[in-house]
Amino acid sequence: MKPIGPYVAARDLGGDPTAPASVRTLRATDRLTGMPVLLHVLPHAAPLPDLPDSPALLRPAEGGVDGETVYVVTELPPHAHPARDPLLAARGGLEALAALHAAGLTHGGVSAAQLWSVDGQVALAGAGLPWGGDPTPAGDVRALLAALETLGELPASLRGAGEDATAADLLARLNAPAEVPPLRVPPPAEAAEPDAPPPPPAPPAEAAKEVGEGTAAPAPANTPLPPRPTSRRRLSEDVRITWNPDGTRRVVKPGQEEATAPRRGSRRPAWLWPLLALLVLLALAAALWAWRSGGGGDATTATRTAAPTPACCTLTFAVQGEAPGPVRLSVVRAPAGAGLKAGAEVGTAPGEVTLPAPGEYVLRVAADGYAPAEVTVTAPSAVPVTIDLAP
Repeated sequence: MKPIGPYVAARDLGGDPTAPASVRTLRATDRLTGMPVLLHVLPHAAPLPDLPDSPALLRPAEGGVDGETVYVVTELPPHAHPARDPLLAARGGLEALAALHAAGLTHGGVSAAQLWSVDGQVALAGAGLPWGGDPTPAGDVRALLAALETLGELPASLRGAGEDATAADLLARLNAPAEVPPLRVPPPAEAAEPDAPPPPPAPPAEAAKEVGEGTAAPAPANTPLPPRPTSRRRLSEDVRITWNPDGTRRVVKPGQEEATAPRRGSRRPAWLWPLLALLVLLALAAALWAWRSGGGGDATTATRTAAPTPACCTLTFAVQGEAPGPVRLSVVRAPAGAGLKAGAEVGTAPGEVTLPAPGEYVLRVAADGYAPAEVTVTAPSAVPVTIDLAP
Protein backbone atom coordinates (compact mmCIF):
# COMPACT_ATOMS: atom_id res chain seq x y z
CA MET A 1 0.00 0.00 0.00
CA LYS A 2 1.63 3.17 -1.22
CA PRO A 3 0.64 6.62 0.08
CA ILE A 4 0.03 9.24 -2.56
CA GLY A 5 -0.69 12.59 -1.01
CA PRO A 6 -3.50 12.19 1.56
CA TYR A 7 -4.52 8.88 -0.06
CA VAL A 8 -3.38 5.30 0.28
CA ALA A 9 -3.36 3.25 -2.92
CA ALA A 10 -4.90 -0.16 -2.30
CA ARG A 11 -5.00 -1.76 -5.75
CA ASP A 12 -3.64 -1.08 -9.22
CA LEU A 13 -6.49 -1.48 -11.73
CA GLY A 14 -4.59 -0.89 -14.97
CA GLY A 15 -1.86 1.00 -16.76
CA ASP A 16 1.83 0.43 -17.38
CA PRO A 17 3.89 2.12 -14.66
CA THR A 18 7.02 1.94 -16.84
CA ALA A 19 5.48 3.67 -19.86
CA PRO A 20 6.13 7.41 -19.73
CA ALA A 21 2.86 8.36 -21.45
CA SER A 22 0.61 5.92 -19.62
CA VAL A 23 -2.26 6.75 -17.21
CA ARG A 24 -2.51 4.38 -14.26
CA THR A 25 -5.79 3.71 -12.43
CA LEU A 26 -5.54 3.00 -8.71
CA ARG A 27 -8.23 2.22 -6.18
CA ALA A 28 -7.36 4.12 -3.01
CA THR A 29 -8.74 5.34 0.32
CA ASP A 30 -8.78 8.82 1.78
CA ARG A 31 -6.71 8.66 4.97
CA LEU A 32 -8.72 11.47 6.57
CA THR A 33 -12.29 10.36 5.81
CA GLY A 34 -11.84 6.66 4.97
CA MET A 35 -13.90 7.13 1.78
CA PRO A 36 -12.97 5.14 -1.37
CA VAL A 37 -11.61 7.07 -4.36
CA LEU A 38 -10.15 6.46 -7.80
CA LEU A 39 -6.67 7.82 -8.41
CA HIS A 40 -5.57 8.39 -11.99
CA VAL A 41 -1.82 8.87 -11.99
CA LEU A 42 -0.99 11.11 -14.97
CA PRO A 43 2.24 11.20 -17.00
CA HIS A 44 2.30 14.98 -16.67
CA ALA A 45 0.33 17.78 -15.12
CA ALA A 46 -2.99 18.55 -16.80
CA PRO A 47 -6.02 20.66 -15.90
CA LEU A 48 -9.22 19.01 -14.70
CA PRO A 49 -11.37 18.10 -17.72
CA ASP A 50 -14.58 19.98 -18.48
CA LEU A 51 -17.09 17.19 -19.04
CA PRO A 52 -20.73 17.39 -20.15
CA ASP A 53 -23.47 16.90 -17.59
CA SER A 54 -24.39 13.22 -17.67
CA PRO A 55 -25.11 10.79 -14.81
CA ALA A 56 -23.16 8.18 -16.76
CA LEU A 57 -19.89 10.11 -16.33
CA LEU A 58 -17.81 10.16 -13.11
CA ARG A 59 -16.23 13.60 -12.79
CA PRO A 60 -12.78 14.13 -11.23
CA ALA A 61 -13.07 16.09 -7.99
CA GLU A 62 -9.54 17.45 -7.62
CA GLY A 63 -5.94 16.98 -8.62
CA GLY A 64 -2.65 17.02 -6.78
CA VAL A 65 1.10 16.50 -6.91
CA ASP A 66 3.07 14.30 -4.52
CA GLY A 67 6.75 14.71 -5.36
CA GLU A 68 6.99 13.70 -8.99
CA THR A 69 3.57 11.98 -9.00
CA VAL A 70 0.71 13.89 -10.60
CA TYR A 71 -2.74 12.50 -9.89
CA VAL A 72 -6.43 13.21 -10.32
CA VAL A 73 -9.00 12.12 -7.69
CA THR A 74 -12.50 10.81 -8.50
CA GLU A 75 -14.69 10.26 -5.45
CA LEU A 76 -16.70 7.02 -5.18
CA PRO A 77 -19.73 6.21 -3.01
CA PRO A 78 -18.98 3.72 -0.20
CA HIS A 79 -20.92 0.94 -1.93
CA ALA A 80 -19.49 1.45 -5.44
CA HIS A 81 -17.80 -1.54 -7.05
CA PRO A 82 -16.45 -2.49 -10.50
CA ALA A 83 -19.17 -3.31 -13.01
CA ARG A 84 -19.95 -7.00 -13.46
CA ASP A 85 -23.16 -7.11 -15.50
CA PRO A 86 -22.50 -6.77 -19.28
CA LEU A 87 -25.96 -5.35 -20.04
CA LEU A 88 -25.79 -2.61 -17.39
CA ALA A 89 -22.18 -1.85 -18.31
CA ALA A 90 -23.11 -1.58 -22.01
CA ARG A 91 -25.96 0.84 -21.29
CA GLY A 92 -23.91 3.04 -18.94
CA GLY A 93 -20.81 3.05 -21.15
CA LEU A 94 -22.76 3.88 -24.32
CA GLU A 95 -24.64 6.70 -22.55
CA ALA A 96 -21.33 8.19 -21.37
CA LEU A 97 -19.67 7.90 -24.79
CA ALA A 98 -22.74 9.34 -26.53
CA ALA A 99 -22.62 12.38 -24.22
CA LEU A 100 -18.87 12.83 -24.77
CA HIS A 101 -19.06 12.45 -28.54
CA ALA A 102 -22.04 14.80 -28.76
CA ALA A 103 -19.93 17.43 -26.95
CA GLY A 104 -17.01 16.91 -29.36
CA LEU A 105 -14.88 15.02 -26.81
CA THR A 106 -13.36 11.56 -26.72
CA HIS A 107 -12.28 9.27 -23.92
CA GLY A 108 -9.18 7.50 -25.19
CA GLY A 109 -8.81 5.02 -22.31
CA VAL A 110 -12.03 2.98 -22.13
CA SER A 111 -11.51 -0.31 -20.28
CA ALA A 112 -13.23 -2.47 -17.70
CA ALA A 113 -11.32 -0.62 -14.95
CA GLN A 114 -13.21 2.58 -15.84
CA LEU A 115 -16.73 1.05 -15.55
CA TRP A 116 -18.16 1.36 -12.03
CA SER A 117 -21.52 0.26 -10.67
CA VAL A 118 -23.16 2.99 -8.57
CA ASP A 119 -26.73 2.61 -7.21
CA GLY A 120 -27.68 -0.01 -9.79
CA GLN A 121 -26.33 2.05 -12.71
CA VAL A 122 -22.93 1.91 -14.40
CA ALA A 123 -20.88 5.09 -14.88
CA LEU A 124 -17.67 5.67 -16.85
CA ALA A 125 -14.57 7.18 -15.21
CA GLY A 126 -11.34 8.61 -16.63
CA ALA A 127 -12.87 10.79 -19.33
CA GLY A 128 -10.89 13.81 -20.54
CA LEU A 129 -7.52 12.60 -19.19
CA PRO A 130 -4.29 12.55 -21.24
CA TRP A 131 -4.36 8.89 -22.20
CA GLY A 132 -2.05 9.52 -25.15
CA GLY A 133 -2.37 8.61 -28.80
CA ASP A 134 -4.99 10.00 -31.16
CA PRO A 135 -8.37 8.91 -29.72
CA THR A 136 -11.44 8.82 -31.96
CA PRO A 137 -15.14 8.11 -31.28
CA ALA A 138 -14.92 4.87 -33.26
CA GLY A 139 -11.92 3.80 -31.17
CA ASP A 140 -13.88 4.51 -27.97
CA VAL A 141 -16.76 2.30 -29.20
CA ARG A 142 -14.43 -0.56 -30.14
CA ALA A 143 -12.67 -0.32 -26.76
CA LEU A 144 -16.02 -0.43 -24.94
CA LEU A 145 -17.17 -3.52 -26.86
CA ALA A 146 -13.88 -5.23 -26.04
CA ALA A 147 -14.29 -4.35 -22.35
CA LEU A 148 -17.84 -5.76 -22.36
CA GLU A 149 -16.56 -9.07 -23.72
CA THR A 150 -14.20 -9.34 -20.74
CA LEU A 151 -17.18 -8.99 -18.38
CA GLY A 152 -19.15 -11.76 -20.05
CA GLU A 153 -21.30 -12.33 -23.09
CA LEU A 154 -21.92 -9.31 -25.30
CA PRO A 155 -25.62 -8.27 -25.34
CA ALA A 156 -27.46 -9.79 -28.30
CA SER A 157 -28.64 -6.43 -29.65
CA LEU A 158 -25.03 -5.25 -30.04
CA ARG A 159 -23.83 -8.26 -31.97
CA GLY A 160 -23.32 -7.81 -35.67
CA ALA A 161 -23.17 -4.01 -35.46
CA GLY A 162 -21.34 -2.31 -38.31
CA GLU A 163 -17.88 -0.81 -37.99
CA ASP A 164 -19.29 2.68 -38.49
CA ALA A 165 -21.92 2.36 -35.74
CA THR A 166 -21.73 5.23 -33.27
CA ALA A 167 -22.35 5.10 -29.54
CA ALA A 168 -25.77 6.71 -30.04
CA ASP A 169 -26.70 4.09 -32.67
CA LEU A 170 -25.69 1.21 -30.42
CA LEU A 171 -27.54 2.76 -27.47
CA ALA A 172 -30.70 3.00 -29.56
CA ARG A 173 -30.37 -0.65 -30.58
CA LEU A 174 -29.81 -1.64 -26.95
CA ASN A 175 -32.89 0.23 -25.72
CA ALA A 176 -35.13 -0.89 -28.59
CA PRO A 177 -37.84 -3.36 -27.52
CA ALA A 178 -37.21 -6.94 -28.48
CA GLU A 179 -39.06 -8.07 -31.58
CA VAL A 180 -41.71 -10.67 -30.98
CA PRO A 181 -41.79 -13.34 -33.71
CA PRO A 182 -45.11 -13.43 -35.55
CA LEU A 183 -47.56 -16.07 -34.51
CA ARG A 184 -47.89 -18.77 -37.12
CA VAL A 185 -51.48 -19.81 -37.75
CA PRO A 186 -51.92 -23.11 -39.59
CA PRO A 187 -53.98 -22.80 -42.79
CA PRO A 188 -57.61 -23.78 -42.38
CA ALA A 189 -58.61 -27.21 -43.59
CA GLU A 190 -60.32 -27.32 -46.91
CA ALA A 191 -64.05 -27.46 -46.47
CA ALA A 192 -65.90 -30.28 -48.12
CA GLU A 193 -67.77 -29.34 -51.23
CA PRO A 194 -71.49 -28.95 -50.52
CA ASP A 195 -72.48 -30.74 -53.70
CA ALA A 196 -70.20 -33.72 -53.16
CA PRO A 197 -72.21 -36.94 -53.27
CA PRO A 198 -72.15 -39.18 -50.20
CA PRO A 199 -69.89 -42.22 -50.36
CA PRO A 200 -71.55 -45.27 -51.90
CA PRO A 201 -72.72 -47.97 -49.49
CA ALA A 202 -70.53 -50.99 -49.05
CA PRO A 203 -71.46 -54.08 -51.05
CA PRO A 204 -73.33 -56.81 -49.15
CA ALA A 205 -70.38 -59.14 -49.37
CA GLU A 206 -68.04 -56.61 -47.76
CA ALA A 207 -70.63 -55.82 -45.06
CA ALA A 208 -70.95 -59.53 -44.26
CA LYS A 209 -67.18 -59.80 -44.14
CA GLU A 210 -66.98 -56.93 -41.63
CA VAL A 211 -69.65 -58.58 -39.49
CA GLY A 212 -67.74 -61.83 -39.57
CA GLU A 213 -64.59 -60.04 -38.39
CA GLY A 214 -66.38 -58.74 -35.27
CA THR A 215 -67.58 -55.32 -36.46
CA ALA A 216 -71.23 -54.63 -35.74
CA ALA A 217 -73.30 -54.20 -38.87
CA PRO A 218 -75.37 -51.00 -39.14
CA ALA A 219 -79.07 -51.32 -38.41
CA PRO A 220 -81.43 -51.20 -41.40
CA ALA A 221 -82.92 -47.84 -42.19
CA ASN A 222 -86.51 -49.08 -41.77
CA THR A 223 -86.00 -50.51 -38.26
CA PRO A 224 -88.71 -49.00 -36.01
CA LEU A 225 -87.50 -47.01 -33.01
CA PRO A 226 -88.59 -48.06 -29.52
CA PRO A 227 -91.56 -46.10 -28.17
CA ARG A 228 -90.74 -43.13 -25.98
CA PRO A 229 -91.68 -43.50 -22.33
CA THR A 230 -94.80 -41.62 -21.43
CA SER A 231 -95.48 -39.81 -18.22
CA ARG A 232 -97.83 -41.35 -15.72
CA ARG A 233 -99.70 -38.06 -15.43
CA ARG A 234 -101.79 -36.84 -18.29
CA LEU A 235 -101.28 -33.34 -19.54
CA SER A 236 -104.91 -32.44 -18.97
CA GLU A 237 -104.94 -33.76 -15.41
CA ASP A 238 -104.86 -31.10 -12.69
CA VAL A 239 -102.76 -31.58 -9.60
CA ARG A 240 -102.39 -29.52 -6.45
CA ILE A 241 -99.42 -29.25 -4.13
CA THR A 242 -100.14 -28.73 -0.44
CA TRP A 243 -98.07 -28.75 2.71
CA ASN A 244 -98.53 -31.14 5.59
CA PRO A 245 -98.53 -29.83 9.19
CA ASP A 246 -95.04 -31.28 9.72
CA GLY A 247 -93.63 -29.19 6.83
CA THR A 248 -93.50 -31.90 4.15
CA ARG A 249 -94.89 -31.40 0.68
CA ARG A 250 -97.85 -33.41 -0.60
CA VAL A 251 -99.17 -33.73 -4.17
CA VAL A 252 -102.94 -34.07 -4.31
CA LYS A 253 -104.74 -35.28 -7.41
CA PRO A 254 -108.43 -34.68 -8.10
CA GLY A 255 -110.63 -37.00 -6.06
CA GLN A 256 -107.88 -37.86 -3.58
CA GLU A 257 -108.24 -34.98 -1.14
CA GLU A 258 -110.16 -37.02 1.42
CA ALA A 259 -108.27 -40.27 0.82
CA THR A 260 -104.75 -38.88 1.15
CA ALA A 261 -105.34 -36.12 3.67
CA PRO A 262 -103.41 -36.93 6.82
CA ARG A 263 -105.38 -37.40 9.97
CA ARG A 264 -104.96 -34.80 12.57
CA GLY A 265 -104.28 -36.58 15.79
CA SER A 266 -104.63 -35.21 19.25
CA ARG A 267 -100.89 -35.21 19.78
CA ARG A 268 -99.85 -32.80 22.46
CA PRO A 269 -97.09 -30.29 21.69
CA ALA A 270 -93.57 -31.31 22.62
CA TRP A 271 -93.10 -28.42 25.06
CA LEU A 272 -96.07 -29.36 27.28
CA TRP A 273 -94.39 -32.10 29.33
CA PRO A 274 -91.26 -30.08 30.22
CA LEU A 275 -93.48 -27.20 31.31
CA LEU A 276 -95.56 -29.45 33.59
CA ALA A 277 -92.43 -30.93 35.14
CA LEU A 278 -91.07 -27.45 35.83
CA LEU A 279 -94.30 -26.39 37.52
CA VAL A 280 -94.25 -29.48 39.76
CA LEU A 281 -90.66 -28.77 40.80
CA LEU A 282 -91.52 -25.17 41.62
CA ALA A 283 -94.49 -26.30 43.75
CA LEU A 284 -92.33 -28.77 45.69
CA ALA A 285 -89.66 -26.13 46.29
CA ALA A 286 -92.28 -23.67 47.59
CA ALA A 287 -93.76 -26.27 49.95
CA LEU A 288 -90.34 -27.20 51.31
CA TRP A 289 -89.46 -23.56 51.90
CA ALA A 290 -92.77 -22.94 53.72
CA TRP A 291 -92.30 -26.03 55.90
CA ARG A 292 -88.79 -25.02 56.89
CA SER A 293 -89.86 -21.47 57.62
CA GLY A 294 -92.73 -22.62 59.89
CA GLY A 295 -90.62 -25.15 61.85
CA GLY A 296 -87.80 -22.70 62.38
CA GLY A 297 -90.23 -20.07 63.69
CA ASP A 298 -91.74 -22.49 66.22
CA ALA A 299 -88.35 -23.59 67.46
CA THR A 300 -87.25 -20.00 67.88
CA THR A 301 -90.42 -19.17 69.76
CA ALA A 302 -89.99 -22.17 72.02
CA THR A 303 -86.40 -21.28 72.71
CA ARG A 304 -87.25 -17.72 73.47
CA THR A 305 -90.10 -18.82 75.72
CA ALA A 306 -87.99 -21.30 77.65
CA ALA A 307 -84.98 -19.03 77.97
CA PRO A 308 -86.06 -16.84 80.94
CA THR A 309 -86.09 -18.72 84.29
CA PRO A 310 -88.03 -17.13 87.12
CA ALA A 311 -86.14 -16.36 90.32
CA CYS A 312 -86.65 -18.77 93.14
CA CYS A 313 -85.76 -17.20 96.39
CA THR A 314 -85.05 -13.76 97.78
CA LEU A 315 -83.05 -13.46 100.99
CA THR A 316 -82.57 -10.35 103.14
CA PHE A 317 -79.07 -9.60 104.41
CA ALA A 318 -78.27 -7.21 107.30
CA VAL A 319 -74.85 -5.93 108.38
CA GLN A 320 -73.77 -5.17 111.95
CA GLY A 321 -70.76 -2.97 112.31
CA GLU A 322 -69.31 -0.11 110.36
CA ALA A 323 -68.20 -0.88 106.82
CA PRO A 324 -66.55 1.63 104.49
CA GLY A 325 -68.66 0.29 101.65
CA PRO A 326 -71.07 -2.45 100.63
CA VAL A 327 -70.27 -6.02 101.59
CA ARG A 328 -69.74 -8.25 98.54
CA LEU A 329 -71.34 -11.70 98.40
CA SER A 330 -69.92 -14.41 96.09
CA VAL A 331 -70.62 -18.12 95.66
CA VAL A 332 -68.41 -20.73 97.26
CA ARG A 333 -70.79 -23.63 96.76
CA ALA A 334 -74.33 -23.73 95.29
CA PRO A 335 -77.02 -26.40 94.77
CA ALA A 336 -76.88 -28.51 91.62
CA GLY A 337 -79.83 -26.79 89.96
CA ALA A 338 -78.68 -23.24 90.63
CA GLY A 339 -76.30 -23.02 87.68
CA LEU A 340 -73.81 -20.86 89.59
CA LYS A 341 -70.08 -21.41 89.55
CA ALA A 342 -67.69 -20.79 92.41
CA GLY A 343 -66.61 -17.17 92.61
CA ALA A 344 -69.74 -15.77 90.93
CA GLU A 345 -71.04 -12.64 92.72
CA VAL A 346 -74.73 -12.78 93.65
CA GLY A 347 -75.16 -9.36 95.28
CA THR A 348 -74.19 -7.02 98.14
CA ALA A 349 -75.27 -6.46 101.73
CA PRO A 350 -77.15 -4.93 103.32
CA GLY A 351 -80.10 -5.58 101.05
CA GLU A 352 -82.01 -8.31 99.26
CA VAL A 353 -80.23 -10.98 97.21
CA THR A 354 -82.12 -13.24 94.80
CA LEU A 355 -80.87 -16.80 94.45
CA PRO A 356 -81.83 -18.89 91.39
CA ALA A 357 -82.79 -22.19 93.03
CA PRO A 358 -83.73 -23.51 96.45
CA GLY A 359 -81.14 -25.25 98.56
CA GLU A 360 -78.14 -24.62 100.72
CA TYR A 361 -75.61 -21.97 99.62
CA VAL A 362 -72.17 -21.23 101.01
CA LEU A 363 -71.38 -17.58 100.34
CA ARG A 364 -68.14 -15.70 100.77
CA VAL A 365 -68.41 -12.34 102.56
CA ALA A 366 -65.80 -9.69 101.70
CA ALA A 367 -65.53 -6.07 102.84
CA ASP A 368 -62.77 -3.51 102.63
CA GLY A 369 -60.68 -3.48 105.82
CA TYR A 370 -61.99 -6.86 107.04
CA ALA A 371 -60.84 -10.43 106.59
CA PRO A 372 -63.08 -12.49 104.27
CA ALA A 373 -65.46 -14.99 105.87
CA GLU A 374 -68.02 -17.58 104.80
CA VAL A 375 -71.69 -17.81 105.64
CA THR A 376 -74.10 -20.69 105.02
CA VAL A 377 -77.71 -19.86 104.07
CA THR A 378 -80.73 -21.91 103.05
CA ALA A 379 -83.20 -20.70 100.47
CA PRO A 380 -86.01 -19.97 100.63
CA SER A 381 -86.06 -18.34 104.07
CA ALA A 382 -88.00 -15.44 105.55
CA VAL A 383 -85.47 -14.88 108.34
CA PRO A 384 -82.96 -12.13 107.58
CA VAL A 385 -79.30 -13.16 107.49
CA THR A 386 -77.13 -10.99 109.77
CA ILE A 387 -73.45 -10.44 108.97
CA ASP A 388 -71.28 -9.29 111.91
CA LEU A 389 -68.20 -7.31 111.00
CA ALA A 390 -65.68 -8.07 113.72
CA PRO A 391 -62.95 -5.51 114.18
